Amino acid sequence: MADTSGSTDNNTFAAGFRDGLAVGLGYLSVSFSFGILAVTRGLTWFEAVLISLTNITSAGQVAGLGIITAGGTIASMILSQIVINMRYSLMGIALSQHTDATMTPFRRILLAYGITDEIFGVAVTKKHDIGARYFFGLTVLPVTGWVTGTLAGALLGGIFPSIVTSALAIGIYGMFVSIVLPSARKDPVIMLSSAAACLMSSLFFFVPVLSQHISAGIAVIISAIPAALTGVLISGKSGPHLIRTVRIATLILAGLSLATLILSCGSYTPASAAVSAGSAPDLRSFLVLLIAMAGTTYLVRMIPFALFSRKIDSPRVKSFFRYIPYTVLSAMTFPAIFYATGSLISSTAGFIVAFILGYREKSLLTVAIGTCLAAFAANLILQFI
Repeated sequence: MADTSGSTDNNTFAAGFRDGLAVGLGYLSVSFSFGILAVTRGLTWFEAVLISLTNITSAGQVAGLGIITAGGTIASMILSQIVINMRYSLMGIALSQHTDATMTPFRRILLAYGITDEIFGVAVTKKHDIGARYFFGLTVLPVTGWVTGTLAGALLGGIFPSIVTSALAIGIYGMFVSIVLPSARKDPVIMLSSAAACLMSSLFFFVPVLSQHISAGIAVIISAIPAALTGVLISGKSGPHLIRTVRIATLILAGLSLATLILSCGSYTPASAAVSAGSAPDLRSFLVLLIAMAGTTYLVRMIPFALFSRKIDSPRVKSFFRYIPYTVLSAMTFPAIFYATGSLISSTAGFIVAFILGYREKSLLTVAIGTCLAAFAANLILQFI
């Protein structure tokens, strides 16, 4: 039985509710961008809210949205959600070892729905094992903020002029940059793996034969897994020569990624990067893909949290789980962020600000807002040129 000494405060709903306030406020602004993005891709406000309510995962929702509007298959949806949300499995295992006796198997099955990056981060940093009531309280405001923000973005996005809505659509990509960059700064292997994912993702965007025959979700999988495995092969090794080689390789990969972007300017605009209205699926197709998306995401969270109690011992498996979130986010962000507003210039402005703020390790909320403001300012200037 887990040690519960001194953990009374952690078992209260009120304590969890208070700890979830900051997360909820951050989710409110980030999910606003998703609401706008979903509507611009052809979904209704109700469909956008339904996605957020049943998933609560930014990267997974963006990938799932692309599959839904592209008329993708159930298989591609399931595979993409497994890979993108794989980090939740590791979080579930770690969190299962940080709970007290009140977290019964049945409660774990129910509460696994609320495992997200930020909720997990708050929960595992508590000094004592957490209880079911605390964890439930911790999830209330983040879930409310995520759903409310999506609703506001979907409804109010149509009220704002296009230069505003297009700028807001880039906010979620700015958040992805702010998640990857601080860790990449500190770990050269993460930096190399992320750069490899960016290059592979660029090829799927800009090479016509690939972009026309491989869906966005599958492209993320194919880009992210080999990049993460590259990190696994390198991790554990040390020495100044290796670090120098890793950094040189990272620069080469980053340069090649930028080169593909520059060479494609004015000659090819990938369909997967478009931010136009997109095609709205029929209700039946939407619901089938939503069930596949939400069900997969939930099972990825629930099974490890409910069933596992032992820590992962294999260094290679742990390394893979460590690198896959960064390679997935990198593949989803680059080069899509440069097309998020529909203008390469304003999107680049947003990316530069996101990079600077992320490099300085500013909060997700700060980066998301700064990215949107930079894109909006660029859009405004372009109107007068």
